[in-house]
Amino acid sequence: MLMLTMLLTLSGCKAGQGGNDAESEGEANAVSEEGFAFKGDYNIFDRSLTEGKMAVYYLCSGYDLPTWTGTSTQGGDAILFILPDGTTVLNDCGHQAEGASIVAKLQKLGIEKLDHFILSHGHGDHVGGFSIIARYIEIGHIYLPPEEVMARSARQGIDFMKQVEELGIPCTNVSEGDTFTLGKDVNVKVYNPPIGFGTDTNINLNESSLVLKLTYGESSYLVNGDIGNNPDYGYKTEDALVEKYGSELKADVSKVGHHGSDKTKSSDLWRAAVDPKIYVATTPYVRDEVEHFKNVVTGALSLTTALDGDILVSTTGDGTYEVYVSKDRTTDYYGTTGAENGYLKVE
Repeated sequence: MLMLTMLLTLSGCKAGQGGNDAESEGEANAVSEEGFAFKGDYNIFDRSLTEGKMAVYYLCSGYDLPTWTGTSTQGGDAILFILPDGTTVLNDCGHQAEGASIVAKLQKLGIEKLDHFILSHGHGDHVGGFSIIARYIEIGHIYLPPEEVMARSARQGIDFMKQVEELGIPCTNVSEGDTFTLGKDVNVKVYNPPIGFGTDTNINLNESSLVLKLTYGESSYLVNGDIGNNPDYGYKTEDALVEKYGSELKADVSKVGHHGSDKTKSSDLWRAAVDPKIYVATTPYVRDEVEHFKNVVTGALSLTTALDGDILVSTTGDGTYEVYVSKDRTTDYYGTTGAENGYLKVE
């Protein structure tokens, strides 16, 4: 049933590197409705909302995986950056089952080509969707963790590398200390992993995730894959980064590490150093209430795709942010956003 649904969905997608499969856009675009569209005065995928701004979409993910005991809800990371000059960057791409939904959302934004794809690490919930996306969306360039980290990837990560080689997409491996520019105006610094870090098999692959800070003017976004501070994973990555970089890690908008999982065990030192105005967790459900409320009590706006659907956080680069959410919260148990008609401004 899942494969049939995906085939029906993808019949409406435009062709990318995979060839000419396009027939109709109607069915593919319908995927992005997903039954929870916010009934406000705007469409979150309307590019006119963010013209001339840096727009960051935290794409809602999640699907039910049948198991012997019922179902297990799965979801991964997929963060889309549209830069002020129009450059498009996708950071991670969820599970394979989420690929069709991501393609549909890219199409709603009028994106036929991704200038860059950034992979945090080679786990299926971060790279699985690539196999579908690359068939229908052209991809210009890829940033990856160091080769020794990619060599430890899960099966989906290994398949990803084979597909990238077959498609001939140019790649750049980056590690701690590297810097590069996206588009004309967005500067990126890499904080993790250090060179050689990925060779230690006693350290969980999550801790080798790319940690990047993207800066545009006075505005900054931190993306951190699945790093955490759990000694059971072989390394307290957050504390180590705080010891090295301290307040340099500060960012206005921060992705919550490892989907806000209780396995992350984020440290107070990390929260104090990053000190964001906005937290965003990409997860189909609130994975751990304690982790969520630790973010809430900092006074930051704490968003999650589980409660708020697709989330758009845009800026002109002046350190203030316009936030749009595509889903109404049905309870204030996890805290309220203060959004009016699905919109709020954060200064």
